[in-house]
Amino acid sequence: MAEQEPSKNQQLYLLAIAGVIIVILIALWLLFAKEQTVEPTVNLMPPVVNEPVQQEPEPEPATKVTETSPETDIAEPVIAVEPEATVAPEPAIPALDDSDAEVRQRLLSLDWRPGLASLFVTEDMLRSFAVQVDNIAQGQLAAGSALLQPLEQKFTVEDGAKPQLDEASFKRYEPYIQLLESVKPAQLVALFNRYEPLLQQAYAELGYPDQLFKNKLIEAIDELLATPDVNYPLALERPAVVYVFADPAIEQLPAAQKQMIRLGPDNQQRVKALLRQYRQQLQ
Repeated sequence: MAEQEPSKNQQLYLLAIAGVIIVILIALWLLFAKEQTVEPTVNLMPPVVNEPVQQEPEPEPATKVTETSPETDIAEPVIAVEPEATVAPEPAIPALDDSDAEVRQRLLSLDWRPGLASLFVTEDMLRSFAVQVDNIAQGQLAAGSALLQPLEQKFTVEDGAKPQLDEASFKRYEPYIQLLESVKPAQLVALFNRYEPLLQQAYAELGYPDQLFKNKLIEAIDELLATPDVNYPLALERPAVVYVFADPAIEQLPAAQKQMIRLGPDNQQRVKALLRQYRQQLQ
C-alpha cells in the first residue's frame, strides 16, 4: 500500500492540471471565437509521467464550430476594382521657332464662338504676343505683330459743327469682344502656363533677359484697366491728316488707353471685366 499512494496522488495532481488547462483553452476559444479567428491546434494531452494516465473526455462546445484556415476565416466581399485610367503625359513644348503649329491647334480647339476664331492671326503667335504685351505695358500700341485680323469697317465720325466720335464705330469691335468673351479666361491662362517658357524666351529676345514676362503681362492689364471713364459723346478735331480728341486731357492719355476709349463706353466695360478675370487667374 505504501508504494501505491504516491501513484494515486500523482494521478489526482495531473488530472487537476489537465482540468485547469482545459478550462483555460475553452476560455481562450470563446474569446477568439468572438473575433472570428482560429487558434492553432494545441496538444491537450499532459506529459506522460511513468504510468499512463487516462484522460477525461474533452467537453465539446454546445454549438459545433467548423474551423477554417486563417486565410479564409473572415469572408470579405469581393469588390471589382476598375483599372485607373491612363493619362497620357503632356508632350514636351516645341521650340519657339517651331511653336506656331501646336499653339494654333490648341488655341483654335477651344470653344470659341462659331465663325469668329478666324479673327486670330496664326503666324509667329508667341513673339507677337510678347511684343504687344511689352508695348501695352508702356502705354503704346505696336503697329506690327498683330494678334487679330484688322477691322473690316473703317473709322467714321459724325460730321457737324464739331465732329464727334461716331457710335457706329463702336459696333466695329463687337465681333472681337464676342470672340474674347466666348472662352473662359481659365482656359487661356492654362495655355499661357504651358507656353510661358517660350513667352519668356520671346520676351528676353526683346532685351529683357532678367525680367519676368508674367509680371509684364500683369502690368499691361493694369495699364488698360487704368483707362479713365469719360463722358460720351466725345468731340474730335482734325488739325492734320488724322482726328484727335478735342479734350487735351484725353488726347494726352497713353495710346493704349485712348484705344480703349475708342471702343465706346459699353465695349470698354466689357473688356475691363474680362481683364479683371484674367488678372485674377494669373495671380
